[in-house]
Amino acid sequence: MMVVRSPYLASALAALCLASLSISASATGVIKGEKLSQARKTLLAQGWKPRETFGVDADGVRWSQFADAGEMYRAGITEVESCSGTGMNYCSFNYSRKGKCLSVQTQGEYKAGAYEPTVIGTSNRCPKPETAGAASAQPVSR
Repeated sequence: MMVVRSPYLASALAALCLASLSISASATGVIKGEKLSQARKTLLAQGWKPRETFGVDADGVRWSQFADAGEMYRAGITEVESCSGTGMNYCSFNYSRKGKCLSVQTQGEYKAGAYEPTVIGTSNRCPKPETAGAASAQPVSR
């Protein structure tokens, strides 16, 4: 175990660790606080493909059909997996490129042409197999 006794060295190591954590987001060009539309434009320009993923309720209805997720899905943002629908309205979006996965998390409400959520994080999380294009689910209009 390495013990750092110098406050300057400790600060430098902390800065290095923080820089390495942000490489994932900076490598995609997506920035926390950025509007979803801008993040999406950046990802699509880099060759990331929207990956349609969704959970399914017992009645076969997709999670991506409700509330803000439904609004975004119907507006052509088919990579929306789901939104919390309450409170801070967290949403998750999935993309793939060359066998890699990217998940973008947002916060905020969506209303086409009026307001949209902002990016709060990204990860290389791949969707669970049961949500990756569950073919038995039927889209519905609500």
